[in-house]
Amino acid sequence: MKYPLKNILYEKLRQQKNILDVELLDELKKEDPEITTRDLSRALMQLEIMGLISVSWVRKDARRVEIIEKTER
Repeated sequence: MKYPLKNILYEKLRQQKNILDVELLDELKKEDPEITTRDLSRALMQLEIMGLISVSWVRKDARRVEIIEKTER
């Protein structure tokens, strides 16, 4: 059974808290060499729309991906 990419990404981000997208893509390619930058971008966009992560540009070719910590009141 293959898990959706967004679930795999979220679990990796929960462990590391923040990472560059190029580093994340390298890690994912070790497990599944068929993953493309486009696949990664789509999954990141889904997670960002859901309010689980934040993505911001740090360089022309790299984005910083951070998990959003939810605080309870």
